[in-house]
Amino acid sequence: MGDAEGLETMQEDAGFLEHCYRSVLVELGFSTEHARIVAACVSDGDRNGKLTQGMGVFEIPVLLARTGTMDVTAEPVIVDEGPSWLVIDAQRSSGQWAITMAMEAAITKARDHAIAIGFVRDFNDAGAFGTYVRMAAREGMMAIATNNSLPLVSPWGGMENVLSGAPFAAATPGGEHPPIVSDIQAVEVHDGDLSEAYFQGQRLKGEFLVDPDTGELTDDPAPYFERMEDYGRISDCRAPTVFGSPRLYAFNLFTEMLAGVINPGARMSPEIAGPPSYWLEPRDEALTGGACVIVIDPSHWMPADEPGARSDRLVAAVKGAKRRPGVDEIHLPGERGWRTMETGAPVEILPAHWESFVQIVESVGLTIDGLRDSHERA
Repeated sequence: MGDAEGLETMQEDAGFLEHCYRSVLVELGFSTEHARIVAACVSDGDRNGKLTQGMGVFEIPVLLARTGTMDVTAEPVIVDEGPSWLVIDAQRSSGQWAITMAMEAAITKARDHAIAIGFVRDFNDAGAFGTYVRMAAREGMMAIATNNSLPLVSPWGGMENVLSGAPFAAATPGGEHPPIVSDIQAVEVHDGDLSEAYFQGQRLKGEFLVDPDTGELTDDPAPYFERMEDYGRISDCRAPTVFGSPRLYAFNLFTEMLAGVINPGARMSPEIAGPPSYWLEPRDEALTGGACVIVIDPSHWMPADEPGARSDRLVAAVKGAKRRPGVDEIHLPGERGWRTMETGAPVEILPAHWESFVQIVESVGLTIDGLRDSHERA
């Protein structure tokens, strides 16, 4: 079977996978609460069709926990705050725990002050950022969230990775229809996209790689891809990536303004070491430089149910637009993932990610069959 992008995928029960993630993390020394949060965030990526941000991203906390780069015993702490803002130092904990804490605190402050901003620093990879903005949408609020990363893309006209593979997510509350959730990346391709294409024997959707010797653009990652043994997503690529347009270049820098420039104590992407293989060894710094979440509570200036009603009108207009031939239904961003969460439908995963995941499970003394039995008994 395959997904809408034409990639070969397999299906699995999302609840079972979340149980597996949690069990593996506990074996790696995560506290029960820490494991629960990370597993839930990774599972949210699965449930929302993020092939590289669900199971595909699970390798990263596992790798960082094994090397000691992530301190699995550390707890993120609020180190500074005001009525409508806060700063969290994650102390090299997981991004999932730190960003969840920041979003929960910003939601609480926005209830009192209409808008709140949270900054996070010194944390490791946080996965799909749609996970965090949906938290606010469920509370009737709007949110945006982003972070930076190790250098994964060249500046416009360049041929050296300097800027981040930044995620950017935004959500508004829904009414009868699901919330509108925009969950995108501020790059044409990141490391997960490159590994997907390589393992599927496919080319990229455009010439987004630049030959490091000639400067020529290409859509073929195979000659430059450097697979890391035992991993299905984490990899190096000798060819730097590029932007397809100056607009995306400008948007990428916008995310850095939020995550790095105005974030006290955070590192900016050019200040973070790379490539991905650098993080195969123990490091005394976290993988990610900074993050920013912003929460807006519109109930301060309109009835609490009005944003959802207005969203429903927008959704109805979009879904009611005249469709192109062969299109059965127009979907809003985030709609299908929301439906999957509601129905509990099986989720799509990539075979290469599953193979790597099985190896991870077995490496901590567990088995897939044993985990399936314990999940069914629970």
